[in-house]
Amino acid sequence: MIIYNGVSMASVANVKIDDVRISPINYSPVVRPRAIRGGSDFVRMKSGDRSITITFALIDPSNTNRRASLDALSQWARTDAEYIMEFPWEPFKYLQCVCVQKPDPSVRQWWENKLRFVFNCYDNPYWTAKAEKSVACGTQFNVSGDAPPLMQIVRTLSDAASNQSYSDGADTMTFASIPAGDMVIDLNKQTAAVGGVSFMGNYQASSRFILPKTGVQTITGTGTIKYRERWE
Repeated sequence: MIIYNGVSMASVANVKIDDVRISPINYSPVVRPRAIRGGSDFVRMKSGDRSITITFALIDPSNTNRRASLDALSQWARTDAEYIMEFPWEPFKYLQCVCVQKPDPSVRQWWENKLRFVFNCYDNPYWTAKAEKSVACGTQFNVSGDAPPLMQIVRTLSDAASNQSYSDGADTMTFASIPAGDMVIDLNKQTAAVGGVSFMGNYQASSRFILPKTGVQTITGTGTIKYRERWE
């Protein structure tokens, strides 16, 4: 059964799932118009969002019961933030989404099977591994998947450290100093903080942030790399 924000849809109401449709990721090409020649130059492809449509039925002739079930389902389909959605046919992956459309039920046709919830994946449109992997900096590792992983570098410093660098062999991040405490460098968001307080002010301007990528790689420095593999 479909689980959203840790709650099974079946535990909320006696629903009969008619269909689940998960769209592919929408793509937006980034192009540069040519000054003289016709056409444009392709620069890169940007990944957009994706949608999840759940159609279902509430087979109950009682209007009162159906209304109560719909109210409970409406509370289940959260609209305040993106939450994890899990499916029985993908036991090791999840999507992260928010409800953007709720059903418009008929009062008379209690047998209708086209009630619909629509969820959108915005911040993270990829299938994401439930299991987080970790490896010590300086150790070679292999990231599977066909989309950039979610990746962080974590470290606990008992004292402040100066002139700290992390490199994947192509890009190097250097910080003039890192305060004592629990450090998290988020490579996807390109942020660095200790105890939730940013120390990006210590980031050297000549540095280049390491970009999360798939394949065999080594990130040097001091700390632990934590990552979740992702797929389109």
